[in-house]
Amino acid sequence: MSLLQRLPRYPRCVLVAGCQRSGTTMLTRVLAGAPGFARLKLTRDDELDAALALAGFIDLPDDRRYCFQTTFLNECFPDYRTLGPGQRLIWVLRNPYSVVYSMLYNWRRFGLNQLYATCGVDSTAWRPRLPWPLGPSRLEKACLAYRGKIGQILSIRHLVPATQLLVVDYDMLIASPGDWLPRIFGFAEADYDAAYARLIQRDSANKADRLSSAARRRIEQIALPTYRECSALAAGLRAA
Repeated sequence: MSLLQRLPRYPRCVLVAGCQRSGTTMLTRVLAGAPGFARLKLTRDDELDAALALAGFIDLPDDRRYCFQTTFLNECFPDYRTLGPGQRLIWVLRNPYSVVYSMLYNWRRFGLNQLYATCGVDSTAWRPRLPWPLGPSRLEKACLAYRGKIGQILSIRHLVPATQLLVVDYDMLIASPGDWLPRIFGFAEADYDAAYARLIQRDSANKADRLSSAARRRIEQIALPTYRECSALAAGLRAA
């Protein structure tokens, strides 16, 4: 089944996606709290709420506008091709050091294993140091999962019209929310209030500094090249 099979029911919705642990929940909540949007209050999990609605397990009132967090698509990202003309997709890109750190120390093991299984195991250009069945370490799984997930935007850009896709650099957003949030709200065709900038959390910006030098080298080997490629794409889309 398509995980976005009920997407047409919400013709002016905004989808927020990207790699897990990249700030998608924060951005979704900022947008969803703006006038004109209806908040989802089905569970405590924004991603689960969106999955239940968009996959068709529940029906939300269709006379309201929603901002859905859609990181749950994982290997089903080709479903974004069903985006309607009035809908928007915001892809959040965050540096691999911060994301991998958060995957290792702020995420349950199940989440990492699931993301690795759906987005990381096909990364055949790199092999772990240890042979099967020992396999990759948790650090290597996080790097491969990150690389596979963020690299999806390189394909998504060909599935979604350029006018309906915005790639946001999380680090730029938290460094200058007063500059970035107006762009994001303008793209989403939503009213912006300068007070929204105070909702952007900056306390997690420096967690990556706690990584060991060995971990940083592994991230640079496995994940950093794809991040740079995606960052170049984002810069090109902004310039266009």
